[in-house]
Amino acid sequence: MEVSGAPANILLQRPWLPVSISGCQLLAKIWFGDSAYHILLTDMICVWEERMDSAAIQRRAQELNRRLRAPVKAFFSHLCEVVQPCLSGSGERADGEAQISLTRQDDGNISMKLKSELAGLPFYWEFHCTPAPVTLVCLQLVRPLLAMSHLLQRQVEQLGGLLVRKDAEIQDYRENGATLSRERLQTDVFEEETYKEDFMAKRLVFVSPSVSVSVTTFGVSVVNVNVPDFSLNSH
Repeated sequence: MEVSGAPANILLQRPWLPVSISGCQLLAKIWFGDSAYHILLTDMICVWEERMDSAAIQRRAQELNRRLRAPVKAFFSHLCEVVQPCLSGSGERADGEAQISLTRQDDGNISMKLKSELAGLPFYWEFHCTPAPVTLVCLQLVRPLLAMSHLLQRQVEQLGGLLVRKDAEIQDYRENGATLSRERLQTDVFEEETYKEDFMAKRLVFVSPSVSVSVTTFGVSVVNVNVPDFSLNSH
């Protein structure tokens, strides 16, 4: 069912947070309004979402809790209190009796089932997350990652330029007779290309040993990627 979710600019301001549910390691981005919510989940292979407005929440609450007759605003704050810690990466539970589980469906969807207690009675909730459209994935995940990557690359370039100027300054001091009072403070001249190649060779293996790269004049080019299977298992 198509219902409106959080405004795109509001959801963009929410961070992706690591969460673990039923042994599945995910990143989550959540927004809860007064009586609506929008959640995103990703295992970095697929992105799932669910957005619910007040009317949709009311219908599902009555389907799962036959004895519930309260309006959405009467129980939605309880739902927020129980769910948000589970999807915020805090690892804490506002309700010590709350239980949440995650299952990967055969059709590629994700189901999260929640059981808690409300006013002395069991309260059940289910999130039905479906694969998010490409436009949403690009807006909420790909574009921010590319923008941050670009900013970090610019920062690296500026720091590299600063080191080159510092080396020139130090060399000028030496040519005019300056010496180090402690030999252990002496450093090698910064060679940008050598540094890039050495850094990538030593550090990239910690990110993924199946990725090989080449260093170009304009940065780093990924030339071979073997993506490991991090698919969620059914529980």
